[in-house]
Amino acid sequence: MAKANRLDVRVRDGESSGAAVVEAFGELDFTSINQLRDALLPLLEQGIVVLDAAEITFCDSVGLQVILEAQHVARRNGAVFRLAAPSMQLTRVMDMAGASRAVEIFPDTESARVA
Repeated sequence: MAKANRLDVRVRDGESSGAAVVEAFGELDFTSINQLRDALLPLLEQGIVVLDAAEITFCDSVGLQVILEAQHVARRNGAVFRLAAPSMQLTRVMDMAGASRAVEIFPDTESARVA
């Protein structure tokens, strides 16, 4: 029996910058999107939310959809959503889908928090 793919999600409070940071580790696909969605969307009521995506090892089109949904919700609510350090796998999916221009992307979490 195959082992289920995992996505671990951690949320760090705004600290001194006021930006909440959501860290995602593992595979972002149809089996795990609700974990990320449940962490991201409530934070996008206001303020700045940074998704640290450096440790996303896989992302399919459904995973990308959650990232784009977060951007949409942030704009609708007057909040700010930023993507930090997307992994090579996530960057490739975003580039193929033409989604890289739809989200603010930063090279690391710190620059995304203070921008």
